[in-house]
Amino acid sequence: MTARGAAALGLGAVLLVTALSVGSAGALLLSAAALIAWAFSLVSVLFAYATCRLTQELGTPRATRAYPCLYRLRVAMASPLPIAPLGLRVTLPSGRQSEFALPVRSFGKTVSENEFACPHVGVYAVGATRFFFRDCFGFFSLPHRFRAPLPELTVLPDPGEAEALSYSPGEGENSSVQRAIADHSTPSDTRAWQEGDELKRVHWKLSMRRQELMVRTYETPQRRDALLLLDFAPPRVPDALRAGAVDAMTERCAGIARGLLSERHPVRLPLGADGKRELSGEAISALPAMLLALARQPFDQPGDFARTLYLAARRVRRTGAAVILTTALTPAVADAALALARTGPRTRFLLFTAGDPTPEQEKLLRLLISGGVDAAHASLRGKPGPQSPSPEAETP
Repeated sequence: MTARGAAALGLGAVLLVTALSVGSAGALLLSAAALIAWAFSLVSVLFAYATCRLTQELGTPRATRAYPCLYRLRVAMASPLPIAPLGLRVTLPSGRQSEFALPVRSFGKTVSENEFACPHVGVYAVGATRFFFRDCFGFFSLPHRFRAPLPELTVLPDPGEAEALSYSPGEGENSSVQRAIADHSTPSDTRAWQEGDELKRVHWKLSMRRQELMVRTYETPQRRDALLLLDFAPPRVPDALRAGAVDAMTERCAGIARGLLSERHPVRLPLGADGKRELSGEAISALPAMLLALARQPFDQPGDFARTLYLAARRVRRTGAAVILTTALTPAVADAALALARTGPRTRFLLFTAGDPTPEQEKLLRLLISGGVDAAHASLRGKPGPQSPSPEAETP
């Protein structure tokens, strides 16, 4: 019962006592009107509560970020008395709750369809958690909890445009990387000895014939595969920008994956710091599974991202390109990125921050660039930061 209902009941009782005490017909009439309205409101709310049946569903269990999702609510009621619009407390795809009023029919079904925006990537429980039965006079508000589990909505990242990757080996590849990635099962030619060549590559018969050391060279085919390394630790940005950081990293990662898969280039996407869970594909048909995995990642993995990069460096000797996306750039992460780049793949490093990078991050970005890493910075607030000359540095 609301404060208005309590006031109406009290007024009716006082008027009834007054009418019986002084024999006033007017007070008796007013008392009867107040008590009848109060009883009518109570009966209408109880009828609605007893006969109402609600079901809710989503138009689709998945939606793309920045696009709306369809929410459908069905209300069936068989009450002979009118009631006020049904009050609903609805959890939105953004994670916040909002109050809605839904006019319903006393007899029959009421179907309500609404479109809600999906502002952030992730998995959200969407729908009405509580509803309130109210009478026309506002005397009663009877709450009821929706007992069925809320339908889940998976908000997928919207892949953005991304610059094409460069692969290793390529023009300007240094000899140490060439030796590291060469296919030792396919000798292609010979050349004169150079300092740093391994003794096991010496062609001894040819060296004795020519009276100089000759070494075998091996084929180094262009590798078109890529490894996408996304930092799944909590983003190092203010809490208000955490969801935006997840959106920016996942959509940049999805854009790179879409560009590679559309060209039928193999893509690998590890989902854990240990590298044991991994998605891979070399056709555009593999993209939906990657988008779904990115959306379902909670971005709460503990541990140091530098360790993840060091573990990845052990198995990328035959990988053409590697892309690192993170909100954390520390000396340890920078050293790990340089170590990964020295193993062979062309490496791109993308740093996402709340605003301008700190002086320490600026120095580390320059260090990465001088080490041959395509390093870039993206500001979540739209402020350009220091970066290497690359289109990838545009703000998401």
